Amino acid sequence: MWGILADTVARFLPQQREALHLSFALADPGRLESMLASAGFREIHVGREVREATMESFDEYWNPIESGVGSIPQAYLALAEEDRRSVRDEVKRRLAQFESDGKLRMSVEMFIGSGRRGRFN
Repeated sequence: MWGILADTVARFLPQQREALHLSFALADPGRLESMLASAGFREIHVGREVREATMESFDEYWNPIESGVGSIPQAYLALAEEDRRSVRDEVKRRLAQFESDGKLRMSVEMFIGSGRRGRFN
């Protein structure tokens, strides 16, 4: 849902690419499990969750970005006006594949990890 925006903004701010993709850093279930184990957790379980998100329009998707909600929108707002326009146009074009009846229908995938730490009596 936000990967297209992160990729597009990163083309204009290549020095911030890693930071712009930081929210996707735990997209690997093995990495998440390893991090939990390194933190001392045991009986670790990592599960994949997928949720559908529907936006009434591209504008509904874009309004929080223009409002600067989150780190990726903050980077977007730091761009020159012409570059912001180019980012918006490209993101809109790339999101068109998720459009149906004027609405954007996308899925959000996440991994949720849990485990036990310490002694439990």
